Amino acid sequence: MDIKQFEPFDKVCSEHLAGVIDKILSEERKESACAIGFITTDDFYGFYLTWHPGNDTKGCESWEKALYPDFLYTPLVEIVDACDDIDFCKESEEKWEFAQTLLSVLEKNIRQIPEEIFYKNNFQREDILFFATMSDGDFIEKLLRLSVHMLNGVKSED
Repeated sequence: MDIKQFEPFDKVCSEHLAGVIDKILSEERKESACAIGFITTDDFYGFYLTWHPGNDTKGCESWEKALYPDFLYTPLVEIVDACDDIDFCKESEEKWEFAQTLLSVLEKNIRQIPEEIFYKNNFQREDILFFATMSDGDFIEKLLRLSVHMLNGVKSED
């Protein structure tokens, strides 16, 4: 998948993601670790963010803390709508390639979050478990596993 299609999403993430992560971490600053999830639907119609103290992903789709920032929704929906060659309603190689490209954009933007955002909230980057998954659909577990590796700089065992 051509990463250029994701430029609008990449641009708004670079402008807004650090601020949203700062807001989340400021709420969790008394914790020793925090898991932050990017949750999407089966058809990739945007993300919402959810977070929880600790460093696991169990039950993430029903965590009570959530944010629905427009920058994680509208630009991604526009990209999905422009992908006429992918049927997002069924599992396919093209859909998985889309997911991998999307994760690479998130990975880049997470790595660009300034260290001071972590430090001022009493965290180190390593204290945060970033991940992405679907609330339902074809690639729930596969996306979760790959995202944990990619978004946290962990070498994949797959």
